Amino acid sequence: MEPSTAETWDAFFSDFYLRAYAGAARDDAAGEQALAAARLARTPERGDVLDVPCGFGRHALPLAEAGYRIVGVDRSETLLGEARRRAAGARWPKWEHADYRKLPFGEERFDTALCLFSSLGYLGDEEDTRALAEIGRVLRPDGRLVIEIFHRDLLVAGFREHDWSLLGEGKLLLEQRTFEPAEGVAQVTQTLIETGGERESRTYSLRVYTATELLAMLDRAGFTECRCHGDLDGGEFTPTTRLVIVARR
Repeated sequence: MEPSTAETWDAFFSDFYLRAYAGAARDDAAGEQALAAARLARTPERGDVLDVPCGFGRHALPLAEAGYRIVGVDRSETLLGEARRRAAGARWPKWEHADYRKLPFGEERFDTALCLFSSLGYLGDEEDTRALAEIGRVLRPDGRLVIEIFHRDLLVAGFREHDWSLLGEGKLLLEQRTFEPAEGVAQVTQTLIETGGERESRTYSLRVYTATELLAMLDRAGFTECRCHGDLDGGEFTPTTRLVIVARR
């Protein structure tokens, strides 16, 4: 089993993703997480920050409001369109349509890069490492990358084949999961049930890394002084917390 193709991800990060993940409660929490990530990275006041991938701007917008010069990059035109709508013509954030394996910036452009909400694992080990190296290329000397991600130990400890969540307005998101431990790949089918009963499903396969694997990938990508935390406030990393890595360029 391997991670899904680019075509599968393009179909997922679409209007389907917006309807499933753009709720107000999630957005409020994302704003707090983004500000905590910037602090954890020791980002200078009004520093240059890269949010990659930025999705519909849930992290970039609160960072701009806090005074950071934030640039959001995403492969999905649909999600960027929603980000621009929410920004309502504000000077910051800036938005760029690009794949994070080939960023449209010169070297040493940013003080901090943020890769939040489990935004690695789509491409597999080699291409994810390539993306990390490209993010490192655009960081200034001593700049930091913050990764916040779901990891393999947490998946195994709390694995459930079926789950559901209430999205508000009477909508439900159902999930069915399998996990192939030898390859470290999870397959997920998400079914969105609208208020009127309409259903739409997407299935994808995602590489789920261990902390050890991610640290090795960051080393190959040219990062140093990688530190693991259990949250964006710098708490202790354990098998039952999410994984936050701060890596220095």
